[in-house]
Amino acid sequence: MKIKYLGTAAAEGWPGLFCTCESCRRARQLKGKNLRSRSQVLVNTNLLIDFGPDTYHHALVQNLNLSEVETVLLTHSHMDHFYPSDLILRGVPYAYGRDDNKMTLYGNEACEQKYTEMLRKEDDTANLPQCIEFKSIQALSPFFASGYGILPLRASHDPRENCLLFSLTDETNKSLFYGNDTGYMTEETWEQMRGLHFDLVSLDCTMGGTPGCASHMGMEENANVRERMLHLGCADESTLFVMTHFSHNGSLMHEELVSKGKELGFLIAYDGLELEI
Repeated sequence: MKIKYLGTAAAEGWPGLFCTCESCRRARQLKGKNLRSRSQVLVNTNLLIDFGPDTYHHALVQNLNLSEVETVLLTHSHMDHFYPSDLILRGVPYAYGRDDNKMTLYGNEACEQKYTEMLRKEDDTANLPQCIEFKSIQALSPFFASGYGILPLRASHDPRENCLLFSLTDETNKSLFYGNDTGYMTEETWEQMRGLHFDLVSLDCTMGGTPGCASHMGMEENANVRERMLHLGCADESTLFVMTHFSHNGSLMHEELVSKGKELGFLIAYDGLELEI
């Protein structure tokens, strides 16, 4: 299984579009891996996790052929994770031949409502329903898509909707845990992870070196998740642990994150990072 981090920032991106704080000023000055677009991951070539407003940017700068994507898993409906207006570009006259390989979106009720509203207000294509299908999913209801076994789990994020984490297993039994956006997981979610084992664990680290909150984690909470996963047998010493989804509120630049992450047993994601398990 190949995992490519297309974007690694929180909602505002980093540096923030209108922000002049010290963290954003330093990122603009240092550039390189300190410049982060909104979070999105590509698994192999056929599965995306989230479809945010930077998807087109990711396709351009990372030379991607997103026409190969068959499955999109949506964590929740917030703008930086689901921007349905760009889905119109999959239909005629914006793209041709896409009804030959329909793409399926999997998301919660809030995502479905947002998608339906886009169809009603914005869709001016000739064939979008033939190109894209939406399937509503719920936590703890597993399904198969594009050769992956997928188990949605409940995130601790926005209480107004059923935000999701994902356990993803391929045909070779390699497994990914994707944990954006969430605070430290509930006991219910921990109980549901008993018996699962992950080769790669990707965690929300929005708050960086500062304390986490109810809806997002920082490095300390990530370290606690790692310790508990190792204790439960959900991971072992060969498991890759990755921090991602960084906000300027966390303050630390990439190299500072790398230094602290290494001490905690974590890799630090950056836009364009590729890993294979």
